[in-house]
Amino acid sequence: MKFKPSLAAEEFIENIHQRVGARNKAVLGRSALFLALGEGVPPAFKPADSQGKDLDDETVIGDELREVVRAALNHRAGRGLDETGYRQVFRQHFEYGCQRLKEIWEESGNDQTRFVAALLKIAGTDFGNGLNPTPHVAPMPVVEQEVTLKVLTDAPEWSINGPGTKNGLLVISGEPGSGKSQLALDLLAQLARQGVRFVFFDLKGELEDDPNNPQQRKNRTQFLKQTRADYVRLIHQGLPINPLYCHPNPALNSQIAREITALIRAFASQLGAKQAQNISDVYQELPNPDFASLLVGLEQSGADGVDLAIVKQIVDVNLFARDRDAIPPETWLSNSLVIDFKEFGNDSQTKALAVALILNFLMKRLNRNLAIKNNVQPIKMVLFVDEAHLLLPKEGKAGLLGSLARQGRSWGFPVWLASQDADAFSTTGDNATNFAELAECGVHFSPHTLKDSEQRKILGGVIHRELKKAEGALRLQGKLVTGMARQFWRDGGK
Repeated sequence: MKFKPSLAAEEFIENIHQRVGARNKAVLGRSALFLALGEGVPPAFKPADSQGKDLDDETVIGDELREVVRAALNHRAGRGLDETGYRQVFRQHFEYGCQRLKEIWEESGNDQTRFVAALLKIAGTDFGNGLNPTPHVAPMPVVEQEVTLKVLTDAPEWSINGPGTKNGLLVISGEPGSGKSQLALDLLAQLARQGVRFVFFDLKGELEDDPNNPQQRKNRTQFLKQTRADYVRLIHQGLPINPLYCHPNPALNSQIAREITALIRAFASQLGAKQAQNISDVYQELPNPDFASLLVGLEQSGADGVDLAIVKQIVDVNLFARDRDAIPPETWLSNSLVIDFKEFGNDSQTKALAVALILNFLMKRLNRNLAIKNNVQPIKMVLFVDEAHLLLPKEGKAGLLGSLARQGRSWGFPVWLASQDADAFSTTGDNATNFAELAECGVHFSPHTLKDSEQRKILGGVIHRELKKAEGALRLQGKLVTGMARQFWRDGGK
């Protein structure tokens, strides 16, 4: 199939291909096409002219890639393309890709090393900041064997990723002092013993170093030593990640800005539509967005309301790193991690928003499906949110936990949730999810706080007595049983 490129695209490839180290002109043309396929072409883009010399698609992509490119163009177009349509869409993507490469070349100061580094960053190979290449980031370790956990002392083990399992979702509920937290720590210790890492969002300071509580200090020391988890006390320490990101395609970057703003608004209901739009507008103007630069941009825009206050709160408590200092998630999660939010006190909004931003960051950066092997779903880590009732009321607007519950395990990171109230697992709104029904495994320590109808919905049955301390009702594989739950202080994850 022949097509005529624009004169600008032809001259760019002719003049630049040797300077950027391309083996021939076809390599640069192919790079342009695939860059456009990856980013998408803005609806308003129109090729400048068709005054260049005839080109053949086989010259650009080779015969072996023709069917792959055709399928990708059909996907981008949203329909099966005939030959005329294929030629038009192929040329449109080729032209846009050449324009983007020219922009990147000029932004790189016409420097080969910076140009290649910028392309690697777009491709996801280089997670560095600016245009300086960074060392290769090692992939996160993956556990490919079946992982089984003891939940009740005398009940069958739960397989979180073996044959016949679905989502790896766990929910735990119970009043304070019921044994809920000790079960959570024991299950995390069992994970670590089998080589699975975790991120534990400790919203109430279960693992704080409390000098007035010797038993807690003993449990804390044993848990951190046994799991080799890193411990971060927020406000005292910040996180070395930047949950904000951008895309070089203006249309896609606009979508990212709207998504981040919608997430902030979901957890800050006092943020009005006009203020949310201001955050989105400022966000889109930032070349390397982070919360510090977003705050400066909002101040320069004249913002002085809730939009400024929310972002300022995140910056003031040093929650996240600047873009230039941030590290990749793979590096950050080289060990298990406990993130302690207790210093936030009663500021539930900032707690919930911070957790949401971290979860969104991990979903966007690590959402690659892991192929099932020998009927076992590989696992990278478990995301465990304690005090999840702080996030669940916002779930209808955010949809984060629902997405993780359904898809997280296929990406290698299932989500677990704990809450004082079992009925909190039934959310409302457009993205409503009944996490108790969806969960493969549910442990409830305080069923007596539920009506019979609620017990049937959450437990799958009714328990007509108040359970003893550390005794739990286990809903697993459609069966409801009661018994003594595992406790870290006693069982130590072994």
